[in-house]
Amino acid sequence: SKKDKKIEIQLADAKVEINKQVEGYTLTAGKKIIGEIAELDGKFAIVKNGEVGAFFKTLEQTIESIIENYNLNR
Repeated sequence: SKKDKKIEIQLADAKVEINKQVEGYTLTAGKKIIGEIAELDGKFAIVKNGEVGAFFKTLEQTIESIIENYNLNR
């Protein structure tokens, strides 16, 4: 049987690059960055490779989406 691995996710303030630098956050698991978040027009956007992805109303929803995608793609 497989053991459940615990992963520690950290959220940190960061400058996120989208054509220009904007205020945002990085989500990391260990030393690996698993997602970047930018706050644009009062909404939160997932940023991947400098491109804006999905928008969410709250930071919590954005974080949940990034973690869900991270877990599905491991």
